[in-house]
Amino acid sequence: MPSTWFLDTPPAGQLLDAGAVAHLLDAGSEQAPALHMLDFINHVVPVEYISLVEYIDGVPSQVEGHSAGRRDNITAECFSLYKKRFRQADDMTRLAARMGGEALGHAPVTALLYDAADIPDPAWREQIFVGRQLTGRLSFLYSPVPRTIFAINLYRNRQNGKFAQADVAQLLGLAPLLKRAHRNALFAQLASPDTALRVAGIERTLQRTAPQLSPREREVCARIACGIGADGIAADLGIATSSVATLRKRAYLKLAIHGRQQLLRFIH
Repeated sequence: MPSTWFLDTPPAGQLLDAGAVAHLLDAGSEQAPALHMLDFINHVVPVEYISLVEYIDGVPSQVEGHSAGRRDNITAECFSLYKKRFRQADDMTRLAARMGGEALGHAPVTALLYDAADIPDPAWREQIFVGRQLTGRLSFLYSPVPRTIFAINLYRNRQNGKFAQADVAQLLGLAPLLKRAHRNALFAQLASPDTALRVAGIERTLQRTAPQLSPREREVCARIACGIGADGIAADLGIATSSVATLRKRAYLKLAIHGRQQLLRFIH
């Protein structure tokens, strides 16, 4: 069974060096906040991979995935396999569905720790954790704005070893800060005139390279590519969040892709 915590505010007295704080500030203003979150985390505790996942109607979709070494990034491949075969065995899927039903924007961060030995599905454990030499996953599940659920998934490999008790304690202290930085990034993206220009440019690209998409599907895909979450897309287009999920599913099926990383590769 995974270990679970509920976190509201950072512990008093936790000190961070200036380099770590700089990366955290960048996470609140850049288009790839998870990459800066990973750099920030590695100033405190070594972590090899980060996967930022958004849940829409309880279904996960990877928004970003990065490797600390900037190479051998296995996150997209592993997430695609996880989503297809193993997500129903994950306690986090059930927690995300429950949080989505509550539609809260200020709930505490929920943290779950899985050691590789704790993975309940043997095939999940063998194909992803053992097969990719991962030793554990520490996840932070939170709602940065109402009706929007995200998870930051941190993975360690054999080189870094398991998440030790001291590592977990430090990372739990960072979780509320990561949530705030991500929330700032979401609002910055929606408010930025540069985002509107990028969205328009990607829509033109998709009109040329993916004529099979409907205009609405292009609009949704362009905003996903720019890192806008489902709730932001719904507000921007004046449609329901469930409609965003349906349009995304149809578009991905037409493009034969799974997730934002593959969408970005298709566009670029």
